[in-house]
This record gives sequence, structure tokens and C-alpha cells, in this order.
Amino acid sequence: MARAGGGTATLAVTRPCGRRRLIVFKAGKAVGADLSQADGNMGFSATQEADPYMIRAGNERYEIPGAAIYGG
Repeated sequence: MARAGGGTATLAVTRPCGRRRLIVFKAGKAVGADLSQADGNMGFSATQEADPYMIRAGNERYEIPGAAIYGG
């Protein structure tokens, strides 16, 4: 996890296979992930109506609490 304040952060998630997925947040919005063509599906989407963020990165799904981005 690297936070720059104001909702800007890069979150590293370790997947069950041991590989890491990086999810990037800017100004409190999830804006991307480190997807590659090797992942197959390179789609990315994120929503947040309340806590947590709901992230779709390729075929993966994540729920990220706001405290991970803002601290707390």
C-alpha cells in the first residue's frame, strides 16, 4: 500500500496463486489496475455507492474498504 493523501493510493492485493494485483486510486476513485494481455480479459470497472469499493479487474472481483485508501 502506498498512499499519497487525498484518496490517492496504489493498493497491492495478493491473489491466492501468490501473484499480486495493483489497483490505483486517484482522488478517491479507482482508476485502473495492472492488467496485461496475459490476463485475457483487460476490462476494468469500479463503483462505490457506500463502503466498500466494488472493483472488477479482468475476471477478478474485489471489495476494498475505504479505510484501505484513506487510512483508518
